[in-house]
Order: sequence, then structure tokens, then C-alpha cells
Amino acid sequence: MNTNRNTIPLARRGFTLVEALFAVTFLAVLFLAVAHTSSRASDAFDEGNAEHQLYRTTHRCMDKMVQSLELASRNALVPISAFPTLGASTITFATPTGFAGGVVVWGPQTTIVREPETNDPDDGIDNDNDGVVDEGRVVWIESPGTAEERRTVLASGVADYLEGEQANNADDNGNLLRDERGLSFEASGDVLIIRLTCLRMDENKRELRKTVQTSVRLRN
Repeated sequence: MNTNRNTIPLARRGFTLVEALFAVTFLAVLFLAVAHTSSRASDAFDEGNAEHQLYRTTHRCMDKMVQSLELASRNALVPISAFPTLGASTITFATPTGFAGGVVVWGPQTTIVREPETNDPDDGIDNDNDGVVDEGRVVWIESPGTAEERRTVLASGVADYLEGEQANNADDNGNLLRDERGLSFEASGDVLIIRLTCLRMDENKRELRKTVQTSVRLRN
């Protein structure tokens, strides 16, 4: 009986060339799919993190302003009321520190103002090359113009103009104001309306914006 010594049992036979190519192709497609999914997940995380930071920055700034303005004098509305259709990007006020003889004792003045960022003046150019044009900051100034003056930045990345607004002397965003800045104060009787738009670029250089608005009724 003749035996073919070159015969390999089926159980021990290796992959054919076609099978090997198919396996390599399948693995390559699988690896690409995993890499694409991982990249999308990373992008979503980066964008979500940027949005979270923007949310915190905007709301913390608004909360700080509201907490102080709730106790402010109604006189804080006087300079704003002079320009009811323009809004204002600054406000100066005082808050009570106590009573003396039944009379309110007022503390030193405080100013809240939107200022251009140090390295990006309001000139229509991205001077600091961060992808955002003319961003500003909200600055808290205690005892302005005195030797005791102290300045604190409440928020950076404040938009040049409020979301939806443009510098064209028109009411673009439908809030009855014209050309209001990224920080805007509006007076209505004893009520002060505060609007704030902050922005930043995410990891993919996409611009994110967050706008918050609240009303404060002055008590004093």
C-alpha cells in the first residue's frame, strides 16, 4: 500500500493566501473603526469639557454680580437710564455696610465693567492669535479712582457684542437694545437686567458661546 508522505491532515492545514488576505483586511477595517470611534469619543469629551468650563465661567461671573447688585442703591440705575435703548457695559454702585442713627451707611463705590483683554484691543483683529476677535473681560473694581482701588477679573473671554448682536446701530437680537456689548446692563424702573455672553475655542478650534440673562430688583 502506497502512502503519500506529503499529505497533510485537514485538521493541521494552514490558511490559504486568500484566507490570510481576508483576515488581514478584516482586522485593518476593525482597527480603523475602533480608532475612528475613539477619536470621535475624544473630540466629544474635549468639546464637552470646553462647554462645561464655559458654563461655569459665565454663571460664576453672573452670580457674583447679582449677589452684590441685589443690595445696591437705586442710584446705580441713573447713568444707565440715560441711555435706555443702548444698554451699558459698565455700572457703578455702592452697597450698605450698616446703619447709624437709623440711616443706611454706604460702603465705597464699586464698578463692574467690560474691558478689552490686555493683548486684544477692540480693533477688529485677533491680536493674541487665539482664534477669537476682540474678546474682553469683566472687571470688578473696588474704590475706583482712589489709592485703595483694587481690580479683580471675574471672567475672561467676554464677547465683543452680545450673542446675535452686531455693530450696525440696529436691534439684531430682538431685545429692544442696539449694539449692546458682551456685558450689558439695562434699566427698567427699579429692575436691572444683566446680560452676558462669554466664548471660547474648543480643542478643534470651534467657537463656543454661552449667554445668560437675569433680572435684579434693587432693594435700597
